[in-house]
Amino acid sequence: MAKKIPSTTSLPTKKTTGKPRIVKNVIPVASGTVSVYATPRISKALKEITEDMTLYQGVRLSQILEAMYNQGKKDGDNDAFSELDKKVKEVKKVIPRRNPGQPKKPR
Repeated sequence: MAKKIPSTTSLPTKKTTGKPRIVKNVIPVASGTVSVYATPRISKALKEITEDMTLYQGVRLSQILEAMYNQGKKDGDNDAFSELDKKVKEVKKVIPRRNPGQPKKPR
């Protein structure tokens, strides 16, 4: 007979102490609000920047953030493809490939 596993198992939980590591920041924009999750240090800097923000400064900030996001995405893509290229080169070294050449003549 098989043992029944209780539906609620108590796993040891890690005690969390100190300040939160990720803070939600709500940035007002013309079309509504945008939620940005960041570390407390970045959150404080973002709060200082957006405190007395005019429409012009808000547009400039959004352009800068978009450019940073796109650059980070490109860098991530480059890292991923370079890692794949390295692995393909390693595989090519392990599996030697030879051209078939001319078939042997029958005797």
